[in-house]
Amino acid sequence: MARKTEHPARREAFFKALMGDFSQHLRIPSAFIKNLNRRSLHICRLKGPSGQCWVVELEKRGNRLFFHKGWEEFVKHHPLEVGDFLIFGYDGVSMFDVTIYGKTFCEKNVKAAKRRSDSNGIAAKRSGKLPRRSDSHADKRRAVDDVEETSVRPIPFQSKNSFICRVLKARTLYEVYIPMEVVIAEGLKAGMAIKIQDTFGMSWHLRLRANHDRVLMRLGLSNICKANKTSHGDTVIFEFVKPRVVQLHIIRAGAY
Repeated sequence: MARKTEHPARREAFFKALMGDFSQHLRIPSAFIKNLNRRSLHICRLKGPSGQCWVVELEKRGNRLFFHKGWEEFVKHHPLEVGDFLIFGYDGVSMFDVTIYGKTFCEKNVKAAKRRSDSNGIAAKRSGKLPRRSDSHADKRRAVDDVEETSVRPIPFQSKNSFICRVLKARTLYEVYIPMEVVIAEGLKAGMAIKIQDTFGMSWHLRLRANHDRVLMRLGLSNICKANKTSHGDTVIFEFVKPRVVQLHIIRAGAY
């Protein structure tokens, strides 16, 4: 009698390529949510390459689900950076086994990355300078000549929502390219109409445009800047507070 071969149960998994600002939260793919145990919809554990586990709370925003509280500690412990590639293997209950690949396309040596990160931090403290954040090639591209990317300077703004920051090198903005991470997280596409509202209750409706494979805001931005009397050195923040609704924040030059 032939012996029946037992196959191990299939393990669900998903991957994430780290882009943009992932340090505070990371979105779980919508198509994967149906695989989660009901218990995992609120809290889970992430097991790193060393076997150590982190408790991470999940946050729901509409029909989207994010790793949130506790995720920042996981990021810091494993010096995650733009370009890293993570695979999340799910045990079917509440545990994700996380495998981390670096820019070499090989599994990341977390201990060596931590040593480099600690060394950079010590060197920065001695020199009195903050280490420059590593960004993807797309994030380094300048949208237009009158905009300075904020990846090279810290800003006093944090949010659980997706947001874009631009520092003005002139008095106004003419176009803002939206990072791919934000495009994916917010489900944006060319031709879509969005509403931008400021803190004074004024609002503007803009239609997103496309330039090759990138999505951008263009027509109407100069009017928004004029109404809010922006000037050189101001930091303009576009926070996606609801689907297709953007809250405008302006931090005046010299305020920090």
